[in-house]
Amino acid sequence: MTNLTKRIGSGVVLILLLFCISYGTVVYDASILSFSINTIFAIILWEYSGFIKNTAFKVLFLSGFVLAWLLPGYLGDVTASDTIKFVFYMTIISCLVWILISLWIFVFDKPHLHNLWIFLLGYLTLIPAFVSLLWIIFNYSGAFILMIIVSVSIADSSAYFIGKKYGKIKLLPNISPGKTREGLLGAIVITPLSLVIYAILMGYPIVGFLFFGLIATAIAFIGDVFFSLIKRSKNKKDSSHLIPGHGGFIDLLDGTIAVLPFFMFLVIYPGDLGLENLSNFTNTYLLAYFM
Repeated sequence: MTNLTKRIGSGVVLILLLFCISYGTVVYDASILSFSINTIFAIILWEYSGFIKNTAFKVLFLSGFVLAWLLPGYLGDVTASDTIKFVFYMTIISCLVWILISLWIFVFDKPHLHNLWIFLLGYLTLIPAFVSLLWIIFNYSGAFILMIIVSVSIADSSAYFIGKKYGKIKLLPNISPGKTREGLLGAIVITPLSLVIYAILMGYPIVGFLFFGLIATAIAFIGDVFFSLIKRSKNKKDSSHLIPGHGGFIDLLDGTIAVLPFFMFLVIYPGDLGLENLSNFTNTYLLAYFM
């Protein structure tokens, strides 16, 4: 079995799994859904901890997440308003962190991150993605998650195949030598186009799907490169070997991890930020078709 066949087979199985998770509140009990999501997230944490070579940092990293899981059970007076504020500010901070990461990547293009930065960025990228995932599924619609995952998968696959076939100009040779300008441009064209075709077939306005496709492609690329940077810093090809042809869950979901908080920022929260025009736009051309 070729590596490509393994990638396709694993991808199909995982898309089916993620489909079940996305619509878990409809298919089965919410507690089972929470357990499934927490299990996947625990695997991602285990994979990420493998990048932290300093034992003290690794123990602190995993302990911090255990405390984060246990803390809500001991805070009985936390209100819904407090939770909304926490998610809101965490989303903003996460988006700023991803913007800074993208600037660092393109300005320096250096394949090295210190253990301290890997430790800190683990908190600043993984927690917001996890919370955003839960928030979207339980408060809005699992269809959003499926759209994000499918969009990122299209972007990743189109960049891979077009880059492999036509790629000549290396985009970030020191961090991710396989990434080419042609591959990225292909993803920027194909991903929004795929969503536009879907919108046309479903009779939806195309502008919202075009907007989301462009944003998702750009952010997913940053997520992919960021985790490539971490792996290259530690001389690793994959985050683990759990998924044949892909590596680990981080390798499969790196772009999705980056896109989730931006989706919250651009689609769920623009009205709370005073961005009324953006709020009206996303409500009219995107949210209305997934609620």
